Amino acid sequence: MRKRLPSIRVVGVFVLLALAVPAGVRVAEGKADGKAVGPPAIAWKDMTFDQKRAYMKTAVVPTMKPIFQAFDAKKFKKVTCETCHGKDGPDRKFKMPSNDIHPLPNTPEAFQAMMAKSPDWARWTDFMVKSVEPTMGKLLGVAIYNPEKPDENAFACKNCHKLEAMKP
Repeated sequence: MRKRLPSIRVVGVFVLLALAVPAGVRVAEGKADGKAVGPPAIAWKDMTFDQKRAYMKTAVVPTMKPIFQAFDAKKFKKVTCETCHGKDGPDRKFKMPSNDIHPLPNTPEAFQAMMAKSPDWARWTDFMVKSVEPTMGKLLGVAIYNPEKPDENAFACKNCHKLEAMKP
């Protein structure tokens, strides 16, 4: 029996998210140590490196760890800074996108081809769009990319993932 691929609308939303740049329209409730977590007291862009590091340790990791573990307990058994920022995170001062998270296709056609080749992409796409992006947007106090109202400052896939180079 052939697996059903996601609709072109789902693929289109993912590709538009992937082609966007950082920000949040949808909101998800994050939790750290049982407390609801929202935007930081100081805007992310205005934080010092040390403030960002402290916020990541006290709010982001404790909130995102159970989300990733609920999605795939084996793959995300251990969630650390390296999980998202990569092995070279400290050398890059934890700048994103990561060098170690797999790059995403950079066109709707390339994404569609990957969806056809790797059906697990639909599961990952759903998880990222419904769980990761809205929670990170809320934690960072930024908007989530909305393909119906594009905002280049919105939080999107390419904040964490590099995009594959365009082929000539």
